[in-house]
Amino acid sequence: MNFRHLIQTAALAATLGVCGTLPAMAESTNSTTFEGWANQTAPRYEGRIPRDIYLDEMGRRWDADANHVGTRELYLNQLRSQWDAMDPNSRGMTPAEISRMTGKVDSNASGAPMSGSGAQPGNMGPGNTKGQ
Repeated sequence: MNFRHLIQTAALAATLGVCGTLPAMAESTNSTTFEGWANQTAPRYEGRIPRDIYLDEMGRRWDADANHVGTRELYLNQLRSQWDAMDPNSRGMTPAEISRMTGKVDSNASGAPMSGSGAQPGNMGPGNTKGQ
């Protein structure tokens, strides 16, 4: 193999990511919803998203949002603190656990049924006698 061929092969490998890429670049699915991203990413890590992968994605989303408030570092430091409180053993978190942390509801993890077939009891509806 001559030197020129070696350089071309190395350049191609770097372009394709064979020589290694930064996790943040490899992880983003460019999903428009956080829930979509989390549900696509978790299976790559046995169902638990690592903290650094989560923070990289949230930083990417902060950068993409033209209406963000404050600094990126302050935002990520706040998320880091929340994560550390929820995941003290650094095992990573499931999309449902992240949803509980952020307050963004993960429809796959909520206890409510996704169709009307399993209606939950409550104080609403025309036949309700509880609230009257």
